[in-house]
Amino acid sequence: MFKRSIPLIILLISMSLLTMAQVTTSSLTGKVKTDKNEPLVGASVTLTHIPTKSVYTTISRKDGRFDFGNINPGGPYTLEISFTGFDKMVKEDIYIGLGETSRQDITMGQDVKTLSEVVLAAGRRAREGAKGGAETSVGRDKMTNLPTVGRNISDYLRYVPQAKITGDGGISLAGQNNRYNSFYIDGAVNNDVFGLSASGTNGGQAGIAPISIDAIDQFQVVLSPYDASLGNFTGGGINAITRSGTNEIQGSAYYFFRNQDLSGKTPGVDKSVATKLANFTNKTYGFRVGFPIVKNKIFLFLNGEVQRDTRPQPFDFSTYNGTSSEADIQTLTNYLGSQYGYSPGGYLDNAEKVNSNRIVSKLDWNLNSKNKLSLSYRYNQGERYNTSRSSNSTINFYNNGYLFPSTTHSGSAELNSRFNKGANNKLLLTFTNVTDDRGAIGDPFPRVTINDGSGRLVFGTEEFSTGNLLKQNNYALFDVFKFYKNNQTLSIGTDNELSNSTNIFIRQNYGSYVFPNLTTFLNGGMASTYNRSYSLLDPGKSGDESVNAAAKFNTLRLGVFVNDEIKVDDALTINIGLRLDNTKFLTTPKTDEFFNDSAVAKISQYYDMKGARSGQISSPKWSLNPRFGFVYKLPKHNMTVRGGAGLFTGRVPLVWPGGVYNNNGISLAGISRSNVAFRPDPFDQYVASDFGINVPRPSGQIDLIAKDFKMNKVARTSLAVEKLVAKNWKFTIEGIYTSNINEIDYKRIDILPPTLQTVGADVRHVYPLSGNFTAQIPFRSNGTNPYTGVYLLSNNEDGKKGHSYSLTFSADKAWSNGFAVNANYTLGHSKVRNEGTSSQNNSQWRYMETVYGRNFIGQSTSDYDLGSRISVYVAKKFTYANNKLATTVSLVYNGQSGSPYSYVLNRGLIRDLDNFETNDLAYIPKDASEIIFVQNGSMSPADQWNAFNQYVENDKYLKTRRGKYTERNGARLPFTNIVDLKLQQDFNIKLGAKTYQVQVTYDVFNFTNMLNNKWGKAYFMSNDQYILLDFQGYVSSTDLTPLYKFTAPASGTPYNISDGVFNSARWSSQLGLRLNF
Repeated sequence: MFKRSIPLIILLISMSLLTMAQVTTSSLTGKVKTDKNEPLVGASVTLTHIPTKSVYTTISRKDGRFDFGNINPGGPYTLEISFTGFDKMVKEDIYIGLGETSRQDITMGQDVKTLSEVVLAAGRRAREGAKGGAETSVGRDKMTNLPTVGRNISDYLRYVPQAKITGDGGISLAGQNNRYNSFYIDGAVNNDVFGLSASGTNGGQAGIAPISIDAIDQFQVVLSPYDASLGNFTGGGINAITRSGTNEIQGSAYYFFRNQDLSGKTPGVDKSVATKLANFTNKTYGFRVGFPIVKNKIFLFLNGEVQRDTRPQPFDFSTYNGTSSEADIQTLTNYLGSQYGYSPGGYLDNAEKVNSNRIVSKLDWNLNSKNKLSLSYRYNQGERYNTSRSSNSTINFYNNGYLFPSTTHSGSAELNSRFNKGANNKLLLTFTNVTDDRGAIGDPFPRVTINDGSGRLVFGTEEFSTGNLLKQNNYALFDVFKFYKNNQTLSIGTDNELSNSTNIFIRQNYGSYVFPNLTTFLNGGMASTYNRSYSLLDPGKSGDESVNAAAKFNTLRLGVFVNDEIKVDDALTINIGLRLDNTKFLTTPKTDEFFNDSAVAKISQYYDMKGARSGQISSPKWSLNPRFGFVYKLPKHNMTVRGGAGLFTGRVPLVWPGGVYNNNGISLAGISRSNVAFRPDPFDQYVASDFGINVPRPSGQIDLIAKDFKMNKVARTSLAVEKLVAKNWKFTIEGIYTSNINEIDYKRIDILPPTLQTVGADVRHVYPLSGNFTAQIPFRSNGTNPYTGVYLLSNNEDGKKGHSYSLTFSADKAWSNGFAVNANYTLGHSKVRNEGTSSQNNSQWRYMETVYGRNFIGQSTSDYDLGSRISVYVAKKFTYANNKLATTVSLVYNGQSGSPYSYVLNRGLIRDLDNFETNDLAYIPKDASEIIFVQNGSMSPADQWNAFNQYVENDKYLKTRRGKYTERNGARLPFTNIVDLKLQQDFNIKLGAKTYQVQVTYDVFNFTNMLNNKWGKAYFMSNDQYILLDFQGYVSSTDLTPLYKFTAPASGTPYNISDGVFNSARWSSQLGLRLNF
């Protein structure tokens, strides 16, 4: 019956097809010698994968070498070598990590009288990884032992010394933007190619893991792989493979649970006022099973998982720095209900809700002794009520969040073939289809921001979710052919990907209003600024119904590579590779003829447009990426030296060039006005004609891209020394240096240059205003400009290029008694010009903190700067009661430098966008003569100076900036010290011939806080910036002397203690129950 089901199973698993192919297999190599140290030619070599009885055979070449490529990771494997006149050698219990090359050299003993068999144990794994480059592998054992509450891949990537994990699950590697990573599951791309997710993975916007942890067999992180077959990232490459079925029926059923009783009380406060989280329940349950369909030939693995989470986000109002009291905010809530019939929701605990359903299936088929086929399919569906937590600078109401459903289908088809003389080929076809949507929480309502002294109040439908739908289809083909000649392993291959993207994005479709203060809003006053976008191609429609305004485009990524691994001798292996990469945009954007005919010439008088035009997309040239790596072993000293250098071309998120298709002056209209009356109906907002503008096109925002725009590219080099000392302690020191070659740059090119200058010690150029907005270049003969903004994406060619480095010291050891230790210290630093942290081109420009304006940004410390990081992993398994019981205790310590942040001004002094921005860096006066304060409530100017001066003196960063400007990301949150704990109790129960295992687990995140409420503090700061001074404008329109107010932070510090369920200062724990069979 199983045999009859095979065609149906194959059809079901491969119904959708194909993205990026990368590491899914491993290799084994070795050399056969006689006891006289002579190479043995023609020896028969057999490798058997014990769980599936998969057999690989070859013969040793004339130098005695043998190779097995494209074999399944894991094990155990048994290696058998025989030759007439010699004892048969058998080596057992060989395990191979993902992407690793296991080195197994064999010395054959000669016995002319009696042929015998010699059995050896493999012992400590001998491996060569990443062709000399930096990598980290995490297998099943470590995944089982590492504490995890979120059951997300980021929980396990903490084990990578050069990784920085952000609170929203973002994974920065080697000091680079997490959007520059590549993440593959069974070779299929699962990083967010379009680039909207903060975590950088598919499903990340919905707050869900990209795959069930129970489906993963092992994963590998590569930072500097000198194998030219690996590419498409400038951060790091994350490769995960799913489990496979074997000849034994093996599986597990599991249930994980946590609630408010499994979490601590308010961290960092006196016990008398500490409170528990509001009631919540989080649960995850599922199963996995692997079994043979046909023994030794066809195997199936299945996994299903359900997740239902509520994530509290409590807020202590006493830390709020704004002007309004709780009574004032209640007055606002009552007013919205009585005047407009709208409820904004609460603001003290904006709990998130996350639901997900996951399915993974994998079929492995040994077609014959030469060909092995693997088919896998993954389904990941989730839904998130994404709410914004209130902070010391912002009161966020619950209904200004958004509902986010996400669905990902992904699949892989991999054929591994072996030919004569050990040559082999891997063909991999993959697909990934993603649908992401966004909608309102509560009733639709215009977005309203009310400036509130040093804070602000925000309510209404989230402004970027009023028309937002994304569909991605990615298809890829990867093929690599390897053959062996003497001491060389030669590889040649291709790596190609086709992406189809459809994106509806109409921001602020319900209108976005900014009011100067609460009183103005409550009294029906005018909004300071108003912004709105709407479709010009879908009259009478709004939001996701505006299908004709969607950006639709295709891209093709091409790659070819050749690689030569040369085993110079038993000590030295070198790797030489060359990779060529190219990205082509296959769709021509719509053309705004008015822009090309009228605007280009006028813009060119002020800015270098770098060949950009409306209706034009870039045509990047082929990028050449040479690689060189080496591994040099010194057996007498138990030492290995490895390293290399190479060029790596990555991708940019498609949403950045995709703006050319969306914001083209033809599809969308845009309005930016000052002093506008509030309209509460989200479906009856202003259009251009309401302001006497009767020309419907062109309009809105224009996104441009430089004609010769180049994809991200870095030069990276690494060097490491590994030393094995007595009792198998392994010590490693490793350095990595990255220099950016191609990096992004943004400019707004529709605004008139600054013509004014501030007066006083703080001297800056100031842009002219038109109303409350920056004056634009007049494109029409009547002196007007039809666009809300023109933004140019190009490469940084006129400033210092960014760079990053890390230096890591590691020590690890595993004992036979179940005790294991791994310790790392990493020092890292990253410098950058533009971070690329946003999904909108105007936001890429808008949210960069600067001294002289966002068209004049300089190099600064990166948001992804690692600083210092100490990580220690300790685990011990205790087995007793005749192996019927086992207890495992695991501890993980993470000591981490705080994230960098900036001290900024409230409201725009430079005025390069409007009067209400908070991205101008602050000037720190030497003394009271260099700053003017105005009355601030009951605080006189003199009182404010004294308070400000004391605050500066008490801040270790600010006091170093006297007479200077604060720097972007110049300050840091405090260092964090957090220990996580995992307790695991195993009950082994034998029923008949089968042993079952009942497993109870208890994971504690921030065990340090459980021990002491004042320990384990973690910190956060909204938008990585703190408003130091409240800019009140100038003395007059002709006297540009700045005026300020100062209000010290209510809590005494510019940051908040992070409080919630994940990655916070409050301990949180999880109970788990599992049945293994």
